[in-house]
Amino acid sequence: HRIEEVMYRTIIFTSEAQARRFVKSRPVASAKVKSLCLGSTLHLVTAADVMELCSHVNNLALWIVPEGDAPGVPACLLNAINRLPKLSQLSIRVSTVFCRNVVPFLPSVPLFNRITHLELLEGWVLWGFPVGIHHLTQLTHLSLRVVAHQTALASLRMILMNCVCLQVLVLRVIEGVDDIEKWLADEGLDDPRIVVTTMTPHHSWDNFKLGNGERSLWQ
Repeated sequence: HRIEEVMYRTIIFTSEAQARRFVKSRPVASAKVKSLCLGSTLHLVTAADVMELCSHVNNLALWIVPEGDAPGVPACLLNAINRLPKLSQLSIRVSTVFCRNVVPFLPSVPLFNRITHLELLEGWVLWGFPVGIHHLTQLTHLSLRVVAHQTALASLRMILMNCVCLQVLVLRVIEGVDDIEKWLADEGLDDPRIVVTTMTPHHSWDNFKLGNGERSLWQ
């Protein structure tokens, strides 16, 4: 059983078929899963089923994409996320948990108010109307996608000012780290908590695959 627990500590699902097999087998050790990655090809209902089994995860990557033109997110998905009592680290595609015709407001979803480590995949969360990140004052670690001249500096300023517990603000870029750092400095955003990197959201999970489980975006 000890070997099974170690094997199930971190699970990465990259296909719908793989996830469905897991749900169907309902392994006893699923309760031992601590880190769970749900890839972009999984269906919403399947993702909810997996989370229901792995109810003790503290690190979740929810990268599934919205399905079709559904008017909203299936209640089972949000219920499954909000029923993860030990969840403290979340990497998520915001558009998965909000209706397409609604401006996202993160504090309206309970889980965003209790996690300490948050990574948002989409860059548009910093483009204009605030999505409420600056209200998540319990955050200690935050990772956001930055695009020069599209990112609203006012949003970054609000986050740095209001998130009083924030220790690290990771700003992800595709390339040009030096250019972004200069741009931020020129705009007066030379806060020591800011780290600009080309590290992608997949980095930590790639390390898990390679057996480097202790290395993550936050280290």
